[in-house]
Amino acid sequence: MLSLNLLKHAIYSVKPLPPVKICYLIRSGEDQIAFNEKEQLRSASIIKLFILASAFYEQEKGNLSLSKQVSIPPSEMVGGAGVIPYLSGEQTYTYQQLLELMIIVSDNTATNALIDFIGLDNIRAFIQRIHCKNTKLERKLMDTEAMKSGLENKTTCYDVMLLLDLFTEQNNILPKHCQEQVLAILENQQFNSKLTAFSSYDSTIKTYHKTGELTGAEHDAAIFQTSEMLLKVVMLTEGWANNGEGQQFHQSAGAHIYRYLKS
Repeated sequence: MLSLNLLKHAIYSVKPLPPVKICYLIRSGEDQIAFNEKEQLRSASIIKLFILASAFYEQEKGNLSLSKQVSIPPSEMVGGAGVIPYLSGEQTYTYQQLLELMIIVSDNTATNALIDFIGLDNIRAFIQRIHCKNTKLERKLMDTEAMKSGLENKTTCYDVMLLLDLFTEQNNILPKHCQEQVLAILENQQFNSKLTAFSSYDSTIKTYHKTGELTGAEHDAAIFQTSEMLLKVVMLTEGWANNGEGQQFHQSAGAHIYRYLKS
């Protein structure tokens, strides 16, 4: 296995020029490489990982049941990513299914319903409990009025890595059976145009991840598992004049990660 420092140099070779901000944290066991890992950026849909974790935490405490069913009225449908607003007829979902939709197709309507179900204060308390000091959940998804007033969801690579550690390392927050459920959802991710563009189609590599994007921002947080190692990568980027360029950068970084995993 090549040194992580070689991966660092490879990623640096494709690093864009300012004003684009690049932040990343890559960890394998006790080794890691980092760049601007504590810089706070708009989280976009990466914030959904924190909602996912808090849901399983609250269920484990006995505060809620993810098997409970709910129908989402038309007045609560929002645009952006997802499929719920485009389905015909009245649909009923369990909150477990909403979690799956929130991650697998990044459904914003499902996300907002989950924020209501879990409780904004409970999610914020969970974020603080796991010591993610620079992660802020300030508003629901696609809430234009909240955005106009300056409310924004934010996070850092460092905080997201704490969450990925929670999904993969033994801890007193999420027991193993909860970790397995979380990873099963992340493994079914349908958006694979960034860090996992190469590895998600290789049967020797398992990928568990969540992407995020807003105008000018492109993010990905991924766990790569081979028979020999577990590699965790958080990459947050912002300032792109064209989001397509941001996706191309993530793909280039992902190609280097893929070569590293196969070395």
